[in-house]
Amino acid sequence: MTDPEVFPPREPLRGQTFLEKHNVHPIVFAVACLFVVFVLYQLVAGTVTYWLVGGTSITRENAFSVRLYTMIGQLACILLPTVLLARLLSTRLSDVFRWRVPGFGETLYALLGLLFLQQVFQIYLFFQDRIPLPEILKKVLDPFKEMIETMFRNLVSAESIPELLFVIVVVAVVPAVTEELFFRGLIQRSFEKAVAPVQAAILSGLIFGFYHFNPFAIVPLVGLGCYFGLLRLRSDSIIIAMTAHFVNNALAGIAVYFSMEHEMIIGAAKSEDPNIGAVLVQFVLYLTLFLLAFAAYIRASRKVKESE
Repeated sequence: MTDPEVFPPREPLRGQTFLEKHNVHPIVFAVACLFVVFVLYQLVAGTVTYWLVGGTSITRENAFSVRLYTMIGQLACILLPTVLLARLLSTRLSDVFRWRVPGFGETLYALLGLLFLQQVFQIYLFFQDRIPLPEILKKVLDPFKEMIETMFRNLVSAESIPELLFVIVVVAVVPAVTEELFFRGLIQRSFEKAVAPVQAAILSGLIFGFYHFNPFAIVPLVGLGCYFGLLRLRSDSIIIAMTAHFVNNALAGIAVYFSMEHEMIIGAAKSEDPNIGAVLVQFVLYLTLFLLAFAAYIRASRKVKESE
């Protein structure tokens, strides 16, 4: 059971939707939407990009082209289908995509929570990398992991401020809009018509994490997806989820540009022996700060709701 004061249930709209007319279950519809977008973006757009670039490797020479085609693919194969499919889910797009402008307080605490949660997941990855694996498994996983990390770095690495700004548009602005409209809009609203709102937020977050096809970062991806879903649910605003998503991705690009990926965890820099005790203390500290920020966000968003 969830507290209706914290995550209130949504009232259904009047009037028949396409799903109601044709007796389509919302969960079935959500699965169909996931399949359609997967085929369009991962298979069709991926194949076209592979053909235009001439391979799967991202290098400094083809990085601009890959970024450009990735951005076009997101707009054409995620954003456009999302808007079209949303017309089948509801008679009004504003029901699927909640556009309320969030208040200053709830935005501030949501972003503070995001910053602390990022540190929690960075420390989690620090410990995950130190889990001992059988040598035969390491020989299989290490090259795969290195390939993913190299592709990511080549995609977000920039050698000038103008290039960094373009990277932020590709990896932060466009995904924040397209992915949030899809996952926190279309998919989460579909689930909300069949299960409890909090369950819908968690389900959409789980799918969001697995949709990125990075098994080495699945826990942070799922965690962020669930966090974005709860932000959208509590504030009744997809804008706040978009803002948090943008800040998360933009900071990742900026951290790579300034070579700061490991500098924010004291005692965990690659150039020194890790201080496990110090890292554990930071994990507890950041987790506590995240919980406090999220509690403050809940209170701030309640005040906004009461004033409306």
